[in-house]
Amino acid sequence: MSGEAAPAPAPVAGDAARADPSVAIGVPARTAGRTAVRRSRKRLRTTLIYLLLIAGALVMMAPFLWMVVTSFKTRAEVFGTAPFELPSGLHPENYATMWNALPFGDFYLNSVKLALLTTIGQLISCSMAAFAFAILDFRGKRLLFGLLLATLIIPFQVVLIPNFVLYRMLPHPFSASGNWIGTQEPLWVGAFLGGAFGTFLLRQYFLTIPRELADAARVDGANPWQIYRHLYVPLAKPALATLAIFTFMWTWNDLIDPLIYLKDLPTYTVTVGLAFFKGQFVGKWPEMMAGALVSLIPMIVLFIVAQRQFVRGITLTGIKG
Repeated sequence: MSGEAAPAPAPVAGDAARADPSVAIGVPARTAGRTAVRRSRKRLRTTLIYLLLIAGALVMMAPFLWMVVTSFKTRAEVFGTAPFELPSGLHPENYATMWNALPFGDFYLNSVKLALLTTIGQLISCSMAAFAFAILDFRGKRLLFGLLLATLIIPFQVVLIPNFVLYRMLPHPFSASGNWIGTQEPLWVGAFLGGAFGTFLLRQYFLTIPRELADAARVDGANPWQIYRHLYVPLAKPALATLAIFTFMWTWNDLIDPLIYLKDLPTYTVTVGLAFFKGQFVGKWPEMMAGALVSLIPMIVLFIVAQRQFVRGITLTGIKG
C-alpha cells in the first residue's frame, strides 16, 4: 500500500486561474466588450443626429442664402443662372435703387416705433397680470385664467372685423377720418391691455420663483406692488427678455394689421412697404431681395444680442404649472 502513488489533488479555482488567465478575466472582458459596443452605438447615434441637424440647418438656410445671392445679381442673371450661382460681379446699386424708390427710411422708423411700443406695452401689462394670477389670491382667479387661455385658440382672423369696427367707432381728434382708422394707434394701444400668451408665459415663470420670498417680503411690510416691482420683475429678466424678443419679432413681421389700418404712404411699415414695392416694381427681384434682406437685419441683430437670455428663458419657463 505504501508503494502506491497518492492521488493528485483536485484543482482549485485559483490554480485554474493561474494556469489559464482567460478564466480569471473572462467576465470582465465580456463586460468591457459590451461597454465598447454600447459606446460605439452611442457615438454612431450621436453622429447621425448631428448629420440630420446639419442637413436640416442647410435646408432652413437655403432661402436666406438664395436671397443674399439674388440681391447682388442683375435681373438677367436672376433668370439666366442657377439659383445659388454666384453673380458675375457684385451689384450694390440694387440696395440704393430699392432704398430710393420709396421712403424706406420712414418705413423703418415706423416699424421700430411700433415694435418698441408694442413690446413695452406687453411687458408691462402681461407681467402685472401674470403676477396677479401667480401670486395674488382673489375670487374667480382660476376661472378668469381659464377664460384667458381659451382666447389662445381663437384665430386672429375671427376678430379682425370686430376690431376694425371698434376702432372705426372710437373718436380720434388728430385723424382726418375722425376715428382710429388710418392712424398707427390700433397697432400698439392694444398691447398695453395685455395678452394671453405673454401672461401665460410670465405666470409659468413666476410660479418657479419660491413663494417664501414673497412671504418674507410681506413680513417685512412690503405691499403687492413692491413685491412685484422689486422682487419678481428683477428675477424674471430671462422670461421678460423672451417675451420681448417674441413680441418685437411678431410686430416687426406683421403685415395684415398695418395693411388694414394704415392708408398713407408715410405711415407704412417695412412689411407693407415691401408689399407696395412688389406691386409697383414688378419683376425687380434683385431690388426686392435687397429690401427683404435689409428688413431682416434688426431681427438678426436682436437674436444675436439677446440669444443667451432667449435660450435661458425658453429653458426655464413652463417648469411648474
